Amino acid sequence: MHPLPHVIIFPFPAHGHVNSMLKLAQLLSLSNFDITFLVTLDTHDRLLNHIDVISRFGSGFLLQALPHGISMDVMNTCDGISMFYHSLNKIAKPFLREFIAYSLVTCLIADGILSLAGDVAKEINLPIIYFRIASASSFWSYFFMPDLIQVGELPLKENAKDLTLTKVKGMEDFLRGRDLPSFCQASDLTSPDFRIVMTETRQTPRALGLILNTFEDLEGPILSQIQTVCLNVYTIRAVHAHLKSKLATKSTSSNSLW
Repeated sequence: MHPLPHVIIFPFPAHGHVNSMLKLAQLLSLSNFDITFLVTLDTHDRLLNHIDVISRFGSGFLLQALPHGISMDVMNTCDGISMFYHSLNKIAKPFLREFIAYSLVTCLIADGILSLAGDVAKEINLPIIYFRIASASSFWSYFFMPDLIQVGELPLKENAKDLTLTKVKGMEDFLRGRDLPSFCQASDLTSPDFRIVMTETRQTPRALGLILNTFEDLEGPILSQIQTVCLNVYTIRAVHAHLKSKLATKSTSSNSLW
């Protein structure tokens, strides 16, 4: 009997990222994957206090805490994001490398702003798929930030928020400065938030695939653009909708046995 596929899921430790990737983990667990879900110690304890892991995810799910020293608390400081990424590279990266070495892992699914996971996967020749919790259009605009800077469309000039940005392929006719998140609209683009999102997004084509929280009917033209740099793009619509459908199917199947 072959062992079940074992997937490590590594979210960025912010609340919204963890929740979205937990739903993905649950979906994969219901599809008979063994899952190891990596979180910081504080998130680990909080989840165990509020979730019955076995009943929700099954016996093949492991909630694994990262070593001490990685905490979102530093994000409230002036250099918080830089400090946080430094701790991830210093602590989480070697831990991930060692954990995979002693586990039978099929694939790594990492948050799309954690290129350190891509570094480890490349070292050991392990397939990696990135997951982005935002839309395809959001991802694609981040991907083209260096181009916008190069042609002088970023940083935004005074009173230029309604001007169209012309260098994001497929969005040239409608993307305005004001459509970007606030940290991209700032006059100073040296902020760690901006630099990290931009540089991390540019690492995406290294991965075997990219999972996006969208669907073809909504963002088909942009998805086609993304496929020019990321060969394997997977859309999962709303993960919670998939879960409802999957759980309903499971319930119906169970009832039919009685």
